[in-house]
Amino acid sequence: MTSEGKPRALDVAELTAPGDVPSADVVDMAHRRQRHQDRLTGTLRGLPPEDTATADGSDAIAALVLGTAINVQIGDEQPPLMRQALQHGRTWSEIAISAGLTVDQARATYTTWAADLDEPERAEALQLAG
Repeated sequence: MTSEGKPRALDVAELTAPGDVPSADVVDMAHRRQRHQDRLTGTLRGLPPEDTATADGSDAIAALVLGTAINVQIGDEQPPLMRQALQHGRTWSEIAISAGLTVDQARATYTTWAADLDEPERAEALQLAG
């Protein structure tokens, strides 16, 4: 909730597809996803019906939608973070593991991103790629 007590767009959105997720911070999306997952888990633990998942599976769908939205947003942030890791001497193997990718996928993600940068930033970024 905002300081005015009004619900945020993310708190009231009906989430059935990734496009339904309003612009939100990754942390806020992760918190909402956790609430849906907790409701799903609560059903298994025998919590009262008002504290558990909806019978129609909407909590499961919302958790999936938010997971996808989080992955997309984090994916957009990966190349700049990869660059920082490379600048600090980390290996492609370390970067790939941390990003949940293969080394080839990590390199491809990074070089595709770097190719769109303006010179001389592009040259520096591609030099880091090795």
